[in-house]
Amino acid sequence: MPVVQVTTNLSRKLGLDLAKGIINLVSEMTQKPAEGVVVTHRQEFEMYYDGSDDPLAHVRFTSIGMTANDTARYSKGFATFFEQHLGINEQRVVVEFHAPEATHMGKAGTTVAEIKKLIQ
Repeated sequence: MPVVQVTTNLSRKLGLDLAKGIINLVSEMTQKPAEGVVVTHRQEFEMYYDGSDDPLAHVRFTSIGMTANDTARYSKGFATFFEQHLGINEQRVVVEFHAPEATHMGKAGTTVAEIKKLIQ
């Protein structure tokens, strides 16, 4: 159940089409079903990086099972996506990674770990 939280200093919303693009990107990168990907977007935040308020994105990406070997590839995927679709220079796309245990992600009143037990 990957979760993508995007914060930008842009005034425009992501919109459903771009959100679906992020969902598909995450599904492809992680090899997890698109149906389980959650995307949130906070816009028009006052954000600064390298002494500038030029367009900027902070992406907080959470995914069970993610390893250190995955993060550079995921970072490149997000940077390329946001540059192509939102015009944010890839040098200004900052990605923060979190890889919780399945016991620390909840859904439908239970945890992912408990759901996995039921389907095995």
